Amino acid sequence: MTQIKLTQISKIVAGQILFKADNLTASAGDIVGIIGNNGAGKTTLMKIIAQQDKDFAGQRLIQGNVEFVQQVNPLIDKSGGQETVAKIMTALSKQADILILDEPTANLDESHQKWLVQQIHQLNGLVLVISHDRHFLAQVANKIWEVTNHEYTQFDGRLEEFEALNEQQQVNQLQAYHRQHQKEHDLKLAVQARKEKASQIRRGSRKMGRVELAKTKSAREQNAGKMEKSAHAMLERAHKQSTVTKPFQKSSIKLMATDFPVFTGKTVVSVNQLQLKLGERCLLKKAVFQIKPGERVALVGPNGVGKTTLIRAILTRQPHTQLSPSATIGYFEQDITKLPMDQSVWHFLQTASVLYDNRTRQVMGAFGITSLFYSRQISELSGGEQVKLQLLSVLLSDSNFLVLDEPTNFLDRQALDALADYLSNYPGTVLLVSHDIDFRQQVVTRTLLFENQQLIDPVKTAVHAKQPSNLPLLQLRYDQLMLSDEASTQELIELKQQIDALK
Repeated sequence: MTQIKLTQISKIVAGQILFKADNLTASAGDIVGIIGNNGAGKTTLMKIIAQQDKDFAGQRLIQGNVEFVQQVNPLIDKSGGQETVAKIMTALSKQADILILDEPTANLDESHQKWLVQQIHQLNGLVLVISHDRHFLAQVANKIWEVTNHEYTQFDGRLEEFEALNEQQQVNQLQAYHRQHQKEHDLKLAVQARKEKASQIRRGSRKMGRVELAKTKSAREQNAGKMEKSAHAMLERAHKQSTVTKPFQKSSIKLMATDFPVFTGKTVVSVNQLQLKLGERCLLKKAVFQIKPGERVALVGPNGVGKTTLIRAILTRQPHTQLSPSATIGYFEQDITKLPMDQSVWHFLQTASVLYDNRTRQVMGAFGITSLFYSRQISELSGGEQVKLQLLSVLLSDSNFLVLDEPTNFLDRQALDALADYLSNYPGTVLLVSHDIDFRQQVVTRTLLFENQQLIDPVKTAVHAKQPSNLPLLQLRYDQLMLSDEASTQELIELKQQIDALK
């Protein structure tokens, strides 16, 4: 039974089209992943479905009761994880026919993400999920609604299939574009050849005398005109047939060491025998680790174990922590209340950035903040767009040590890819907290894991299989040589040295 049917839906905001949806359907048993850039209207569409927004055009058919779990607001809720779990559990207890989840994994640790996946799969009704978390969507979604270029489209299948289809379409479009470009090039050469031929006809042959040139002038002019006309006709046909546009291809963000302050020294952060507490609760016992220049280190662990507390202990230089005086810190904690809401987007980022204006614009564009945003006031942006702005002000700042606490929350896929690209090319050092598994795999060079009030470096603490020793064989050979009349003293000495080295 179809529970949601949206036909010819359109939403206008401030006189501009936010999105349109010609035909979207979903039924019981569907788990719909809703994807698209920040500010594209995903939450707005969910409010239309939940009948919280009635200012739209088109037909909306909803069968069943709706429960809408809205995202934890980055403006107010800083912890997020426990609040999100509580909201989801309350919604699940109501057993609604249609459950809408808006960015449910933005604040959840790995264990709660697994719990949420299980809960969703156990539901019998219809689930709509707005998420930028590819790892999460790949586990749950069996249908995709994507909004791009102000228009919603539907794909009946899993995320991997949707991405594979998109990738193949990109390849096909690029190939068609290259074929068209080559055809246009060949046509231009043919047109040029015809024009040159027309010019040659108009001049006449060098063998023709003055009288013959005069007699044939009219005929030559007529023939040359026909040839030029056919050349113009060829160009017009080519322009009409040029329908394939070049697909968007993102370029890598290029950063240089000279863009940011130079770090001198061998260690950025040193922690030795740190006892970390939050009130009376012990978070870490005798933590020991170092962060070297150029490393990209992730702090990983469940909500509430002390990741943010550890970051603040380092930044405030608490006892048993040492932060290099050569470290210039760019610190991101998701709190958009610190943004100057009355400033324009461009003025704010131009002031914050140490890069030249053109390169600042390039980085902004990679994150989806295009020239359309420059003159807008920060207060006019969506929550996700404001998070992007706050993050960019830190990334582009005069720093050589980025400390990023949950930078991936509420970022769309374009911004997540841009952030991974930026950090991978960043010439400084990075310490970050993120529950986004795919993102960490792209970026980090090292992980520090909170476990049972200990901070574990999985690489250093990994159990390596003990290599088999050659000692028994060498000992046997030595004994055999000692009994042999043919053994040389030098051979025995070398063999004894090998045995001693292995003992």
